[in-house]
Amino acid sequence: MNTQTTHRATDVPFSEWMARIERNRLSVETEHCVYSLPRGARMEPGYGAVRILTTNADDLAVWLEVRGGTISATQAGDGVQVWTLRTATEAELPKYPAVTVLVSVLVTGDEQMMPELLAAVAR
Repeated sequence: MNTQTTHRATDVPFSEWMARIERNRLSVETEHCVYSLPRGARMEPGYGAVRILTTNADDLAVWLEVRGGTISATQAGDGVQVWTLRTATEAELPKYPAVTVLVSVLVTGDEQMMPELLAAVAR
């Protein structure tokens, strides 16, 4: 388990750091509205990516269908895995470049998964 805190790069002024986080959040919120993407249980905008934590693998499937990407599976212990889809928003203009989006869900070992999700899992 990674317990390290992400620290702000010291070469980026605080106001620019916060503006980037807000821009990333707005880019993902726009994708939610335009494509009716699931919001998940929690969204955590960050400087380098936006994390979406969901409780439903179907949400992961919707994001995969609309935005594409690759799913990584990590063992969480006791027969549980964390599946994370790595995808990105559309680049709208130079002012709004693509934003990395990481959509994660917990999956049990005996859970039946859609073939589309299984095919996207990086091996």
